[in-house]
Amino acid sequence: MLLPRCCWGRWLMGRRPRCSCQAPAGFDGKDGRGSRVREKPPWRVLFLGTDHFARETLRALHAARDGKEEKLIEKLEVVTVPSLSPKGLPVKQYAIQSQLPVYEWPDVGSGEYDVGVVASFGRLLSEALILKFPYGILNVHPSCLPRWRGPAPIIHTVLHGDTVTGVTIMQIRPKRFDIGPILQQETIPVPPKSTSKELEAVLSKLGANMVQCLSSSSSA
Repeated sequence: MLLPRCCWGRWLMGRRPRCSCQAPAGFDGKDGRGSRVREKPPWRVLFLGTDHFARETLRALHAARDGKEEKLIEKLEVVTVPSLSPKGLPVKQYAIQSQLPVYEWPDVGSGEYDVGVVASFGRLLSEALILKFPYGILNVHPSCLPRWRGPAPIIHTVLHGDTVTGVTIMQIRPKRFDIGPILQQETIPVPPKSTSKELEAVLSKLGANMVQCLSSSSSA
């Protein structure tokens, strides 16, 4: 039950789509758990991520939830993967410090959500899971897709001497990594002699800013 690509940004921005697209056949205004679908903010969001890049995206969503001027996100919960480190991965650390509900994959909680956001998660998502989100799941990916689809895109960018990179926000499809409609893409020059860690820091901020742009409310 994913909205057409051209409508996606308008829904996240709190505006009704002004195009001829229709919801998919069989869409009855309910989510995968049978609840009525919200048509405007505040949204209920489930975030799935692991590393430092993902943490910055989560931080941006958290800021949107706690915004003083307008309530863009009502509920924000987190899914990460198990880690051998006692402290857990950066996303888990941030979630605990910020008192956000956090689950370990494959547990995704039993709550109701409007949209999912993924960043550096590294797990394939099933169609059944995706269909639980009325507005689908967004993926914040640190490369200019389709280049460097899959894991470790930042490392590949550095190792291959790319001079341009960026961040892509796309709509996830089941069973394959980084395949789906591209909703937004921003490019930047790769700073000379950058390490993968340095480039990750740059791209993580870009990705976080892009998420904020997509979720910024505006009047129709």
